Amino acid sequence: MDENVLFNPGDAISEAHDYNEALRSADIYNAQQGRKRGILIAKPLNEDQGYSIFYADDLIPADRSQMDAKKYQVTKRFDQDKKSS
Repeated sequence: MDENVLFNPGDAISEAHDYNEALRSADIYNAQQGRKRGILIAKPLNEDQGYSIFYADDLIPADRSQMDAKKYQVTKRFDQDKKSS
């Protein structure tokens, strides 16, 4: 089942035309920053190409849709690291 979500395109951490390039960017970001916040790779629903990387918590709930929100399909999730205490 596909997961369709809303994001503000201006909140993207990175954008790429190729999925593998987006995946590489997400891996580099995780290596540099650690997984303090979950991130995900999403593809715009109304475009044939391109991928964006977002923080998972920047997701816009459908009931609070904003004018600049755009629909995306989630292609990969990177959950934040869970530290055990």
